[in-house]
Amino acid sequence: MPITPTVFRPIRSNDFQRRAFKAYKNYRITSTAFTTSSGYVHHNAIYRSLPINVGDVAEAYPINSLDNTNQHVVWHSLNHRYYQHPYNPVRSSELTNASKTSKNLFESASCLIAPYFEVGERIKPGSVTGTITHNQAYNLIDDSNGNLLDIGINSSSFASSSRNIFYLSFNKEFNPTIPNKSNVTIVDGITTTGTSLSSGLACQFNSTDSNIRIPHDDKFNKFNYYDDWTISFWSKITPAETSTHFPIISKVGVMTNNKLNQKTGVISKIDKISSVPGITGSYDNIRTPFVIGFESNDKSGSWHFQSSDGTSALHISSSLSNYKLSDLDWKHVAIRNSGSLCQMFIDNNLIGTTSGSIPNNITSNRSDIILGSFLEGNVIQPNLELAEIRIYDYAVNSSGLSSLSNRNYISGSLYQTNVIGNVFYRSGEFVISSPMPRYNTGSGAFGNTFDLSYKGTHTIYENEVFIRVPKDQFNVTVNPTATYSPGTDKDLSISEQSDAEIGNLRKTIFTSGIAKPYVTTIGLYNNDAQLVAISKLAQPIQKRDDIDMNFIVRWDY
Repeated sequence: MPITPTVFRPIRSNDFQRRAFKAYKNYRITSTAFTTSSGYVHHNAIYRSLPINVGDVAEAYPINSLDNTNQHVVWHSLNHRYYQHPYNPVRSSELTNASKTSKNLFESASCLIAPYFEVGERIKPGSVTGTITHNQAYNLIDDSNGNLLDIGINSSSFASSSRNIFYLSFNKEFNPTIPNKSNVTIVDGITTTGTSLSSGLACQFNSTDSNIRIPHDDKFNKFNYYDDWTISFWSKITPAETSTHFPIISKVGVMTNNKLNQKTGVISKIDKISSVPGITGSYDNIRTPFVIGFESNDKSGSWHFQSSDGTSALHISSSLSNYKLSDLDWKHVAIRNSGSLCQMFIDNNLIGTTSGSIPNNITSNRSDIILGSFLEGNVIQPNLELAEIRIYDYAVNSSGLSSLSNRNYISGSLYQTNVIGNVFYRSGEFVISSPMPRYNTGSGAFGNTFDLSYKGTHTIYENEVFIRVPKDQFNVTVNPTATYSPGTDKDLSISEQSDAEIGNLRKTIFTSGIAKPYVTTIGLYNNDAQLVAISKLAQPIQKRDDIDMNFIVRWDY
């Protein structure tokens, strides 16, 4: 019986499998290779308040030279997408974990956007490394949580963030957010050492009613004799030729009480303000957990701390004798109570009579915390600037105090973070924004020399088809050279068939079994008999008619 060639054979549904797996491809972009045709985009961003005169050319918003985009608009775009509602999954473009990701947009930023074809589905968390050079190089990595870290800053010595019960920074006050403030001015912040530049923002108190009021909270009741705690802040005293003294941080003299209207039954809140002595006066009869201030004359200056239980008070001070007016630059002040010992540190140094014991009885009160001038009593015009105010519910150790007081241009840890920006993995966007001046140069971080590497995530689909070839099928080659055209009605001999033209008859050597068929190519077709894939074998395999044969075809995309 003649053998009928079989061209198509259906594939069983369970003989097809598809598996997805992640593949990571390395990418690298450098400042020397950066071009607009590369698909990458670099933008500087800066916050600007509304100009006084919109038509004044001198007040025009800065633009990015790459594509003439408005830097103020870029800042608001970043803020709207990622920072305005940083941890709200509905209002932020990329979901982040509030306990692991620090998202802060300073008044200037530099961003680099990678094209989709060099990111894929997302940047692989933990894969970002880079070096940025401006005067001196710094190395950055990402921590898998969306934070870009400067690995040159020692984070192991940071004071414990989980024990920080109060933190007030003015670094976002270019767009004011702090309530309950009176006659204060936001100015350039703490000056770095090494390279002298302003970092961040500070609050200036320079009138008799300059103050910020922090409402009382029960967490502020832990400043007693047996409690461990630390108060840390940066201050800059404006030099004065005449003798003066003024409060810096106090918890005394003003509280909020509830008042019941007997007629309407409505409870309203009223302020109770009491007169208090100056920062060097006697607090023996006034209960307060802390009053911190400064006293100066033309030859000496001293910081003062007082704490009182209403019957006795602790008064310690830290003096600088024979100082020049220029000596009162930014100073870090820390008051630490550990066990029964209360100490004052100026720039991490004990100076003068800077230790003692908190009174044994309770010093807690319901007063609000006041930064700056007292509200009543010894009201004196302060001449100071404040920044980075922190309160901890434990005694910060010496390495922590050293970290809090470090304002070095390169290794500065005064902000208690080594996070200098964020990487948004799904968006393929890198943002560097920090109050430290080495990261916010005029040309932007990515406007300097940089070398950035990362991995893009791509999903690869592996397809596998199990091809079943029964022994009684596909036993005749479909190669056109296996056919011939007799040209006449006479059968041709085997030798004559080999010289004949291709036709519609199969050569005898193939139908008789003398020449065995070999499998070289497997084609996969859809239901419309359209070729969709071709599999080539590394070497021909003889098709046998005595056993079933199976082939596995795999391809990826």
